[in-house]
Amino acid sequence: MFGTFRGQDDEPIDWTSVLALLEDDDRRAAVERAYPGEGRDSYLSALRRLDSDTLANVLSAGRKLQTAAKLAQWPTVAVAGMLNSGKTSLVATFLSEPGRARTLRGSSNREGTHRFVLWLPSAWRDDAELWGLLMGRIGDAVGNPPEMLSEDVATAHGQYNNRDGDGLALNVPLVATDPALDATGIGLLDCPDIVSDADLQLGSPTQRRELLGRAATLCSAFLVVTSAESSRDATLGDLLRIAADLMPGVPRLLAVNKVRPKQTPDLVYDTFKPLARAHGIETIYAAYDFEIPASRPYIPATDPTVAAAFEPDADLSPVFFSVREDADDNPPASIDGERLLSALPMRLDRGVLFEKFRLALQNGLRTAVWEDGFAMIDRDADDSIVVTAKAQDCLLKASLEFFAHRTLGGEVTELRLHQSERIIRQLSESFAITAPWYARWGVRLNAKMRSVFGGAGDFIRQLTPSAVAERAAGEIKDKFRRGEYGGLMTPERLLQAIDRFGGETSLKHWPAMTDKSDRKHWEEAAEAAILRFERDDFTSLDPRRLDEAVSQMWSEVPTHKKLAAGLTPLAATLAAFAGVLMIPLDFGSTVIASASIPELFAALGLGAYATMWAGAQSTRSVGRQAARQQLSDFHAVLCDTFGVARLKKLPSIRVGGANEKLVASKIIVREAIGPALPMYHVRDEFRQELKKVLPRGGTSAK
Repeated sequence: MFGTFRGQDDEPIDWTSVLALLEDDDRRAAVERAYPGEGRDSYLSALRRLDSDTLANVLSAGRKLQTAAKLAQWPTVAVAGMLNSGKTSLVATFLSEPGRARTLRGSSNREGTHRFVLWLPSAWRDDAELWGLLMGRIGDAVGNPPEMLSEDVATAHGQYNNRDGDGLALNVPLVATDPALDATGIGLLDCPDIVSDADLQLGSPTQRRELLGRAATLCSAFLVVTSAESSRDATLGDLLRIAADLMPGVPRLLAVNKVRPKQTPDLVYDTFKPLARAHGIETIYAAYDFEIPASRPYIPATDPTVAAAFEPDADLSPVFFSVREDADDNPPASIDGERLLSALPMRLDRGVLFEKFRLALQNGLRTAVWEDGFAMIDRDADDSIVVTAKAQDCLLKASLEFFAHRTLGGEVTELRLHQSERIIRQLSESFAITAPWYARWGVRLNAKMRSVFGGAGDFIRQLTPSAVAERAAGEIKDKFRRGEYGGLMTPERLLQAIDRFGGETSLKHWPAMTDKSDRKHWEEAAEAAILRFERDDFTSLDPRRLDEAVSQMWSEVPTHKKLAAGLTPLAATLAAFAGVLMIPLDFGSTVIASASIPELFAALGLGAYATMWAGAQSTRSVGRQAARQQLSDFHAVLCDTFGVARLKKLPSIRVGGANEKLVASKIIVREAIGPALPMYHVRDEFRQELKKVLPRGGTSAK
């Protein structure tokens, strides 16, 4: 009766093996985490971080498949329908007389079903393991542990109708047993009426449909009861759609109740055939209205049974039979007893039924694991790499604002050096030691020139031996302050550069800068980055190459070259270096001065020096390696500070018409001072392993 099904060669899936793979965070882990902190995450851990609902769906799909085999020999049929459609009367036809008395039937709302009632064979309760499995499965499906239906008829009717008026009771299923079901070997889930509005205050139609969808996962077949005039009712379509969506491999049946004699069985078939075809209905049943004597020819039952049913006080039990397209195959012609709905339990092929159910659940598990969960993890991994690259690029462009000397058109002509005390000492010592005799006039030099000075102030005084030199140092400070030469980085200027290159959109894991309280965190981060770079920058110039370059430059300076204000060439040069070193003393520790060596000379008016240094390859290359190192180090510090993974593949930047490749940072990695931007990728080894334990398209797709 249930037709054929495809995919019988689809091998059973072992949920235990699948779950072990999904939980593995070591050798078979799904995710390779690069930042923050290298490591591996399991499929479930990654999914838990992204979407808890999708995680719950994956685990639920696995549990359903695992319990399906255990429940295969005890199928349950869901019976659903509209208010007063006769579905409880249909359920009652399978029960004993005491069981029928506990069911609530009638045509008024006071006889409506407003709870889930699961009728099970009494023998099932005698098997403690089976009973525990069933009760746990019911609770998992509906969301709450079940409650037993009272043996007292009046109390049971009150539970059926939810007469306490508690809308939350709709979520608590009722369970009853009946010995008449022992012979049939099936359970019957009498579902709440699908009301058309929420006036009852016992659960809205939407809530009832949602719960019906969850409860239907308990069942091995789905039977919808409707009236003859409801073929175009939208709610009926919703019920059938729920069954089709949630239980795609489960047989779906339609029972049309209270049919009037003017509509013959073949007309019933024609009326509901389009609906059956649209929603995969395998069999259409019909039951004629006992209250109309003309229905007698269409009720396939014995005369005494029908006569008793027509009695005013009779306990009406509709007789459903399957209708067919050919009128000659339907009553009043005699029909085979197997066409009666009452024979359904005996005709259920549990092997075929379970096979369909298993395939449906396995497809559901594949969808949950592959199409929902894995696709989400894979997509987020790709996004993490793209977003990280965007953040890295933003911070690199912000760094170049201070470490690159540009033309008016924006072209980078040379990289600037962070003029740290280490760099200034090297330049000063090299210029002093290699200077010719004429350049030393007015400058006191001694053996301490190569030693470590007591502090910045002592060092500055050593380099500025006259008041004139001190004034020259002040001039260069002013020019740096005004932005005429070099770059002066403060926390505020750094934030402006980051913002200019899309900081808020590139660093989305940080709050918006526009909010004053949040901007304070940005300012603290910028200040921390500057302080850390100032502290951890140990870049130095190559001493041998530096001395050779400076000696060459001195050799090209004419002996008659003197500068204004009576300064000797060496004094002027040392004054320029001292001026840069004094900048942090005036602005505080959270400031970085950067400039190329030619810029230092040009800033003090030493144009000839600047030209000579920039024009010779030997002198120009002295600071290039150090400048690249400092740029890479500062970018690494920014990435650490703002929680962005450092560059793995080092990019090249265009400098003076040539490509200059950045170098690896020498500064150790530290934790972010705020939120971090995760970056990871899905491991190919996991993808291949998952294909083995859970083939994406079944056996035929391997």
